[in-house]
Amino acid sequence: MPTLERSNPLPLYYQLKEVLKQQIHAGHLAPHTAIPSEPELVAQYHVSRATVRQALTELVHEGLLYRQHGRGTFVCEPRVQQRTLSELTSLTDELRQRGKRPGGLLFISELVRGSQTVREQLRLTDEEQVVRLERLRTADDAPIAYEIDYLPYPRAGSVYQRAQETAEGSLYSVMATEGLSPSIAEHSLKGDLPSAREAELLRISPETAGLRLASTVFDDTGSPIEYTEAFYPGSLYDFRLTLRMAR
Repeated sequence: MPTLERSNPLPLYYQLKEVLKQQIHAGHLAPHTAIPSEPELVAQYHVSRATVRQALTELVHEGLLYRQHGRGTFVCEPRVQQRTLSELTSLTDELRQRGKRPGGLLFISELVRGSQTVREQLRLTDEEQVVRLERLRTADDAPIAYEIDYLPYPRAGSVYQRAQETAEGSLYSVMATEGLSPSIAEHSLKGDLPSAREAELLRISPETAGLRLASTVFDDTGSPIEYTEAFYPGSLYDFRLTLRMAR
């Protein structure tokens, strides 16, 4: 069993955090399993309860652990990483590249007027409708994202007829086969907390911070063909950005 070194200049809480982190990365602590309780960690590593709490709190903030009130502290699913936003790929393809099995649920498929923001992003008149798809995205059956997709109607009418295929498949693929080929996307990201519905569907605490994404996708003519609003828990997913200096 790893031990903490009192002679080490690194604080004990940091040493304990690194020990637990190594056990998580090595698979000794599997996703969604409870870690030892605070008293057990105190006795095991001969540290104070305050030291244990600080180590666990930092691991929660780093997205490696999550707490459930009255039940304990558990190991998070490994994060799915999207390495770059300079290449437009579907989440389905991204998961497959990571060796994950993509899936999901389609809760709602409907025709609506759409909010002012949606109509502006899709350049629609007040009379035009949009296809609205509400989806939960999963990786190896674990929820990782909540999405609401909007497509212009009637242009996306054939996609609307095939909406059920987007439950476990790629919306981009369905769009492409129906003449709506994604070419360019504009993303807007900000940190946020989940709504009550998002927290319930993603099986996370309402206090779990994440990324809220707004994305408009254009075809190769520059016409908007999709607008998406999504929430990604920070404990399950992260975006990695590659930037190049302009010359």
